Amino acid sequence: MVYLSSLPRTRLILSLLIISSALGCSSATPEIPDTASVKGTVKFKGEPLTGASIVFSNTASNPSANATINAITNDRGEFELKSYFGARTEKTGVIPGTYTVTVLKMVPPGKMTEEAYQAKVTEADQIVSDGGVLTQAQTPPELKQLIPRQYSDVTVSKLKANVVADQENHLKFDLK
Repeated sequence: MVYLSSLPRTRLILSLLIISSALGCSSATPEIPDTASVKGTVKFKGEPLTGASIVFSNTASNPSANATINAITNDRGEFELKSYFGARTEKTGVIPGTYTVTVLKMVPPGKMTEEAYQAKVTEADQIVSDGGVLTQAQTPPELKQLIPRQYSDVTVSKLKANVVADQENHLKFDLK
């Protein structure tokens, strides 16, 4: 008789153990929100901007989007944004909301071509990997920001994007 009266309590304890065990085995990673597709094009002085970084930054209206959001433009100035939630979670698209947009493109200084700059970097890498020390003449020059500050600095950029859920968002940026 004692056995029968303790049966409901045993079931309750067993149920609680199963539930707490399931909760304990759940992932510590928070659920990743749904994203909306964001593609676009960037032109600079009327020409497609190749190899530029497009970065979306959270605004006050979208503080929950704790992700790194960026893309690199192709040779036609086109991009497709991806969101990175931590080191190992990547998702195509962007959490819907309003973002400040920055465009960055680093280039060699003066009239130095990309090819000449890359040759200088390759030479410097070889010297260092052989145990050498670079002279000032062997050190590649510092890259310069091609894009004006009004587009490349998140603190002053007037570029905004409103990402709408459940649709493909296509953006065009024509920088002067």
